[in-house]
Amino acid sequence: MVSAVIPFQISIGGRSSAGYGLRATGAGREVETRLQLPALPSDPSALGLALGQALFPVPVRQLLIELAHEADEADARLQIQLSVVPSELAVLPWEWATLGGATPWSPAVRDDYALVRVGRSVARPRPALTVTGPLRLLVACAPGPAARAAGPLGHALAAPVQAGALVIDLLRDADPAALREALSEELCHALHLVVGDATGTGITARLRLGRGLDAAGLATLLEGYPDLRLLTLAADPGAEAGALAALAAAVHDTLGIAVVTLGNLAHAEAGTFSGACYAAVAAGTPVDLAVTDGRAALEAAGGAWGEPRLWLMSGGEQLFIQTPTAAPQPPPSRRPTAPEPPPPPPPTAPVGTPMRPSRDAASFGRTATKALAKARAFVVAATAVGEPAQRSRSAEPGPGLLQPKLVVLLVACLILALMISRVLPDRSATPPPALPTPSPTISLLRPTMPVPVLPPTAVGQP
Repeated sequence: MVSAVIPFQISIGGRSSAGYGLRATGAGREVETRLQLPALPSDPSALGLALGQALFPVPVRQLLIELAHEADEADARLQIQLSVVPSELAVLPWEWATLGGATPWSPAVRDDYALVRVGRSVARPRPALTVTGPLRLLVACAPGPAARAAGPLGHALAAPVQAGALVIDLLRDADPAALREALSEELCHALHLVVGDATGTGITARLRLGRGLDAAGLATLLEGYPDLRLLTLAADPGAEAGALAALAAAVHDTLGIAVVTLGNLAHAEAGTFSGACYAAVAAGTPVDLAVTDGRAALEAAGGAWGEPRLWLMSGGEQLFIQTPTAAPQPPPSRRPTAPEPPPPPPPTAPVGTPMRPSRDAASFGRTATKALAKARAFVVAATAVGEPAQRSRSAEPGPGLLQPKLVVLLVACLILALMISRVLPDRSATPPPALPTPSPTISLLRPTMPVPVLPPTAVGQP
């Protein structure tokens, strides 16, 4: 969880007959006094003490202590915001400011008193950018000796690169055209620009990137890339730190992004600072604390920890919000599972004797016709000795006799019944379910017509 930030702003105004005005504000309270600037020594330790005494006179120091106690009770942290209007004072290395003797107090290397510079821009800072995956850092080196900065920088950033938190793109012999092309080809969250030289003061400051480039030209070059949140300006040792500071302040006021300058740091010291700073930014640390980490790394290595400067808008500390990547899905379980039941067997016909195809209605009709033909063959119409004798009929009609056609039909029915009894299955066996098949039925009709009776004849009569 990131602690809340309580701003404590120190403003150095223009010069009057009484000197430079100094005002400190924080938590709705304000104190005003005068800046007493002594002669500044060249030794870093003595320079830091002189700047500390000028920046934190007693009224300012008292208000600072009160707000520090309140911030501690609220589980928050202070952020010292330095606003310097006079250009002759803005170039001074206020980050070296130190108070105390045996145990010096240096806010630029303390997390609870992060020291930043604020400009004159009234625009809102760019919102924090949500990033999934590593941050992309473009290192662009101007032609010439500036390319020697890439080696120490690469070694210092090896750990976050190997951890997958940072991806570095390197552009050698950079000029404005090549830089614009590189920014268009790859996504860029932070730009580390190593220029050949920086000269001038205020609005006349220029940097050399293949050719001369002022603050307005640099801001125009970078304004078309909305994902850019951090710009670091470095140069070969010997470049004017005041020129880099003036360029950084102007670009910050125009674009609203965080800008860091490395001043006169050697390439090895620049690598020490950048390794700690970029690793913290890639981990989601607010940029003011990330710069503090870089300064602390320089202090631990015995380097010039007061050289790096940060320009930042109030409320713009959080540059990036890291979102975790999708967790990989676990591999499927290899535990043995119950075998699937075998598929059901195909349906089979019920037990029984299937009806043969030859036993359909058509074949059954043909069989019946054939049986009737055979039955007629057994009827004797005449013999070799003559016609058979007929019995005489009585006068009264006797019981009717069956006609020959009915006899033939009866014989045929008997034959058919015999044939059907042979082909039908046994009723004891379970017959297969089948649709009922209509069978032809033959009905015996009782004769209704009288049978003719022959008259009796005498023996021997013709």
